[in-house]
Amino acid sequence: MPRYVYCCPKHGRFERILRVSDHRRIVECECGTDSPQVITPITVVIPSHMSATGVSAYESPVSGEIITTQRQRANDLAAHDCIEYEPGMKQDTDRRVIEDDARLDKLVDETFDREFTAMPSDKREALVNEIASGATAETVRI
Repeated sequence: MPRYVYCCPKHGRFERILRVSDHRRIVECECGTDSPQVITPITVVIPSHMSATGVSAYESPVSGEIITTQRQRANDLAAHDCIEYEPGMKQDTDRRVIEDDARLDKLVDETFDREFTAMPSDKREALVNEIASGATAETVRI
């Protein structure tokens, strides 16, 4: 089973050995704090006959195998339905997440406005009075 390293904001780094199917990017520390995964470099001694492969040795994040050749890399990517990482992919993903969140927020606002307008006037007035008296509502995504 692969070893995963996480970083608790209160207690620092800790390790978990998990099956690939149980892997999560964020786990709880023993103190109960959500802790993100840390990608750690590994040290591997590569025999001199493998040094001209063009691939820096690394541990496959999915299987935990040590990858030292281009062929192993290609097989590892194919076996786990992965693609080559290219510069800018993280920024593109972050941008898409922000755009999707904005789109969802807009849909929630539109739905609220539509439902509020469709309410009978006495219920609308009661809701406005509740909010004016200090009641708050929290949007929870499930």
